[in-house]
Amino acid sequence: MLELLERLRMAGIPINPLISEVMESINPSIFTDFSVEPFWNDLPVPFLRTKLGALKTFSAPHMIVTLLHHLEVHQGQKILLIGSKSGYFAALLDGMVGHNGMIAIIEPHDEVKSFTVNKIQNYDSMGIINIFSNRFEMIDNLGEIKFDRVIISGAINKIPLEVEELIMDQGFLLAPIGGPVQQRLVKRENQSGQWLDTDLGGVVFGPMDASLSERSDLDPEYIADHIEDIFHLLDELVELDNGTMGNMRELVSMLRELPGDIPDLDEFATEEDIIKHPVISILMSQIDWLGPMWPIINDYLSLGISNPGGFGVDGQEYLGGHEDLIP
Repeated sequence: MLELLERLRMAGIPINPLISEVMESINPSIFTDFSVEPFWNDLPVPFLRTKLGALKTFSAPHMIVTLLHHLEVHQGQKILLIGSKSGYFAALLDGMVGHNGMIAIIEPHDEVKSFTVNKIQNYDSMGIINIFSNRFEMIDNLGEIKFDRVIISGAINKIPLEVEELIMDQGFLLAPIGGPVQQRLVKRENQSGQWLDTDLGGVVFGPMDASLSERSDLDPEYIADHIEDIFHLLDELVELDNGTMGNMRELVSMLRELPGDIPDLDEFATEEDIIKHPVISILMSQIDWLGPMWPIINDYLSLGISNPGGFGVDGQEYLGGHEDLIP
């Protein structure tokens, strides 16, 4: 761990003594049944494959220490983590807030919650770590509690009002806000009832709603979400013409009108099966304008993330599909 932290420091990642202490003292292997070899190369670590086949990960070390840095954690604080990420991040927070602090977790995904409960039970926490399925269960057990810090560990389009209501005066929330391709890490502070947002930079997280990561690659809503997000991102960068943006909106609308229970294509699908698939059929109908842009779209879906604390001198990239981007 010391070598990894030194590589992160050399890459310019801020690590204060308290963050260093908890990172050194808590073994990430406690919180996964997979190998933690990726962790030492500053990459995301899988911890659970769900019954529907989705591989859940907790964040790469550079993202973990960056979030801990931005949270400005102090001993005795109450912190709410929405999305458990196996319990590893909660354990780090527990080590930072100490015996007088408290960590609450809301994890709506049943399999992830069960996994996290099991791992937390085998971890010798310093303070209290409570795990709930939703906000109502938390309030039933803890009352109308307010938190010094709230962190949302998955991508969301906007911060719900009911989450803002959980933040005490002078407290704040961190959340990755945006679509499935890229988000902005936003710090939202409660200053006597007035909200102040600070943009902390671009990030790519998996969806807060874990069920979204279990969708088929040919799920029409999945494809519509990604195409819409990519085109909005491209429009910000190069200002696409009105015709192209209009075509995109029409395509997204057609995809979202399809039923959500369309059968997937298996390994035995013939060329005819592929062409007749409703999603493929819609995409092919738009090939005149979509075809020339598809290499750009594919590039955005296949980007790698930098792992500044990796074994290479200048860091390396973790290449692969979009799921690999999840911090």
